[in-house]
Amino acid sequence: MAVRIIDDPEKIRLLADFTRAEILQLLCERPMTEAQLSQELGLTRAAIGYHLKLLLNAQFIYLERVEPEDHGILQKFYTPVAAFFMVDCSRIPNDVKRYFIQMQIVHLRGMFTTLQLQHRFFGVSSETLEKLAEAMMKQLENTCRKHVKDGTVANAETLKVKIYAEALENLTKQDEWHDLFKKP
Repeated sequence: MAVRIIDDPEKIRLLADFTRAEILQLLCERPMTEAQLSQELGLTRAAIGYHLKLLLNAQFIYLERVEPEDHGILQKFYTPVAAFFMVDCSRIPNDVKRYFIQMQIVHLRGMFTTLQLQHRFFGVSSETLEKLAEAMMKQLENTCRKHVKDGTVANAETLKVKIYAEALENLTKQDEWHDLFKKP
């Protein structure tokens, strides 16, 4: 599955965690074991195991394969059920809404940095940036809904960039945000 939209508030809460977000990101790159994730993230295997169990129970990941290693110990390789997880904006619990807004603000700062390098951006207030982040989340959700039925993807990052580009393009066409993105 290319895209999965999460509308269960409890599952949305699970995604509002840096470690779980990083695990999902790494697993999008390639199937990994608990030990590999532990090494990559610098966390104990017990901590990674805890997060994997939560992600498995929420059906965000699945056990792709089991392989014996040299000493006969079985290695379990996990992979995500989708390349892109998007939350239903109307279902985000209030206690984790800031997490998702801040994530979008970080993405928008990156976009604005690129625009600044092209001399196409002259500044935005914190208040405007926060409103824009919420509007971007809604555009991402709308864009993701168009891609829900897409089949598997060869490259998760390419899909994510495509979705962000479509969402940003749609956002720039809205009257409220058009002037912020127009060429000087």
